[in-house]
Amino acid sequence: MLKKKGFSQVVSTVVLITLTVAAIAAVLVVVRNYVSVGLNSASACNDILDKVKINPDYTCFDSTTNSTLVSISRNQFAMDSLLVSISYTDSGKTFYLKNTAENISGVKYYSESGSAQGAVALPKNESGVTYCVNETNSAPDSIQIAPKRGGTQCSVVDTFNNVPTCIPSIHC
Repeated sequence: MLKKKGFSQVVSTVVLITLTVAAIAAVLVVVRNYVSVGLNSASACNDILDKVKINPDYTCFDSTTNSTLVSISRNQFAMDSLLVSISYTDSGKTFYLKNTAENISGVKYYSESGSAQGAVALPKNESGVTYCVNETNSAPDSIQIAPKRGGTQCSVVDTFNNVPTCIPSIHC
């Protein structure tokens, strides 16, 4: 006669506990990776409020040259680039300002003489810069800025609505 031997109750219990612990460990690894990716992208944008702003004193529409002056102030903090979005009734213009100077079509530094040309970059820490944005036909409805930090595009941090007309002595 054949003798059948099965697992003892102790061995069965140990195997079930081991399988349960392994399943819980696998779930924890997946959840931990998912949460850490979400926290890293959220932490890149959590301390930027009031670190970069549109300066309303020097932001206006130059009706003489159909250009918009956009003045941006930056406090001390690191960022990869800054998305600038200018909205008009029937169109818009969007561009990125980066830490290194680049030529951007229709964008130049503001100069009182009106002769500034060439590449533009983000304002340095603790400073501000005014840019002339050409290729506009009317005063913008709104201007928005949104920084990019740590490879993450953050949401809009400042909006300027109802852009006024520049005083007559200011031209792009």
